[in-house]
Amino acid sequence: MGKRLAATMLVVAGIGLMGCSEKETDTAKTQIPKENTDEITVFDINSGDWQFDDRIAQEIMARTGVKITVIDPTDDPSEKVDLMLAYRDYPDMILISLSDIGRYQDAGVLLDLEPYLDQAPNVESMYGDMLNRLRTEDGKLYYLSNWYGKDEDAVSGFHIRYDYMVEVAGKERADSNEPFTQEEFLELLRIFKEKYPVIDGQESIPFTTSINLNSSAALQGMYGLKTYYEKDGNLQYLVRDPNYLEMILFLNQMYREGLMDKEWVVNRRALFNEKLIEGRVFATACAYWDLDDDNGVLRQDGGNETCFYGYKVLGKGIDETQTTYSGRNSIGWDAIALTDNCRNPEAAIRVMNFLASEEGQYLMLWGIEGEDWDYVDGVRTPRAEILESLDSVVNEAVDRTSIRKWRWFIKNGLGSDGSPYDMMTKYQPSDEAIVINQRMKYDYWDISLYSGLEPESGTQEALMWKNIEDIYDKAYPRMVNAASQEEAIRLYEKMIQDMEAEGLKKVEAVISENYRQRLELWGE
Repeated sequence: MGKRLAATMLVVAGIGLMGCSEKETDTAKTQIPKENTDEITVFDINSGDWQFDDRIAQEIMARTGVKITVIDPTDDPSEKVDLMLAYRDYPDMILISLSDIGRYQDAGVLLDLEPYLDQAPNVESMYGDMLNRLRTEDGKLYYLSNWYGKDEDAVSGFHIRYDYMVEVAGKERADSNEPFTQEEFLELLRIFKEKYPVIDGQESIPFTTSINLNSSAALQGMYGLKTYYEKDGNLQYLVRDPNYLEMILFLNQMYREGLMDKEWVVNRRALFNEKLIEGRVFATACAYWDLDDDNGVLRQDGGNETCFYGYKVLGKGIDETQTTYSGRNSIGWDAIALTDNCRNPEAAIRVMNFLASEEGQYLMLWGIEGEDWDYVDGVRTPRAEILESLDSVVNEAVDRTSIRKWRWFIKNGLGSDGSPYDMMTKYQPSDEAIVINQRMKYDYWDISLYSGLEPESGTQEALMWKNIEDIYDKAYPRMVNAASQEEAIRLYEKMIQDMEAEGLKKVEAVISENYRQRLELWGE
């Protein structure tokens, strides 16, 4: 664990409004240089085919005096992350997942940001105590997190198409915030399948998911599962939790009864989206924002009645206060670092300091004052056309406005004037967000204590851990697709045996020790 004891993975925001002097405009806070005198290159795993040339990007470069070039992440950004490290061919600054940053840190290719903090007062003031969680045991700071800070908003759930729900359960039940039991949910699927065996000439799908979505967060949430199973003060692999087997048996029952999409194992995002938009799907499980674009298309074609809304389903023997649908990492889900290839650290720090500031946050997430938003009676207010654009497909609004296209050093929550940093999702929440937040009370938990506890790369236990994960990846679909409940249990027991033969107990000992060290380091 050593150097990496500080951090890893997921988050978003809060909402509210307060007053602010109209004279204190964002643009007035920074003296805009006449030209870009410095240059840096950036890799952003989320940038896709975007170039850093839109109007918000131009404004960022104008206010910092730094020319920024975003390099192409290629069609497979994860592979690009691996290749950059393997060939030491990376740019000045990188934005990659927190799960990958440890490899770069262990390889010794990241610059320690600690000596530069006196040039970055906004970083210190905005991140505050979070910096203590990002520092290593010896006080070094190799990266800053993205989407950091506490956020108690809902995350995942079971999402059901509303018009079908009304037909199957009645409008009163469809509008209720009362959770469904596991058996009640299964019965909904059965009724739908019987009522609609075929839709538009194709077989209906009571429940589906995609391998590109984190459906496990919702499925585990219904059983109150967390990252690890804690027993007698030690952490064990999640599969040892008795409720994990119950989750597998639930999925297996759906599969055996023909209620689960036959293609769930190979359902990539495009195919998944196609099935939802075609109107063949009754329910799915994922984060509610994963369906933003699908709901946008459905809403345009058929109105709000055809959209998917989140519901809470209680696993067998689980109370509504025990579910864990809304796990969020207060540390964040991305890491932003300077590499040892950085030719001009001072310019890069200048960019960091600006974008981490409130001024930078509002520029990236609200746009330009006087063009995208104004102070109205002292309150930061988006222009009507911006709010109207959010009623359509969100990604189209981003492409059209460039607002929220660049999301670097993002802090969750509210700015000093009380307005949310993330305007697109928090200023005027979608109907889906409002509904699921009402239904997912009790579900918030901070996963940061459990993230990044795995054995340090290069160790014997790290190799064991990789092999154990490979065993899991192969066993999971087999258990779900088992021909009988007895076979699912047998495959589960075989999976545990194979993991133990690979050294599971040794890995769990490392994870447990890292956990105890983290508790001590963070004062938890």
